[in-house]
Amino acid sequence: MSMRDQFERLNNAYAGATEAGDAEALSRLFTEDAILLTPGNPPANGRQAILKSHERELEETEGGYNLLIKPLDFQDQGDTAYAVGTWETEDQQGNWMDVVQRQSDDSLLYHRVCWNES
Repeated sequence: MSMRDQFERLNNAYAGATEAGDAEALSRLFTEDAILLTPGNPPANGRQAILKSHERELEETEGGYNLLIKPLDFQDQGDTAYAVGTWETEDQQGNWMDVVQRQSDDSLLYHRVCWNES
């Protein structure tokens, strides 16, 4: 499976966990030393901080919600890939940039994620 296909699978898992309101499943999609940058918050450094960030977000939105992720560019650099795109929910939209890394089991996980609202 190509890295691009694996990235699409990762994004689908993220959207599914968001819809289910499952912060634990969301956090498992990140490397242990990942960094998540979200609007108006300090960086979430590491999987546990990312779990707390997702728990707060899901609490604020009163549970899960539908998320549409649209990649606009994807650059495969071996065991690392960079991607940018847009996202939207029923009432919000924005942009994102991801750095993903291939793991020892050949899976992909988010390593650096930044998103904003537009």
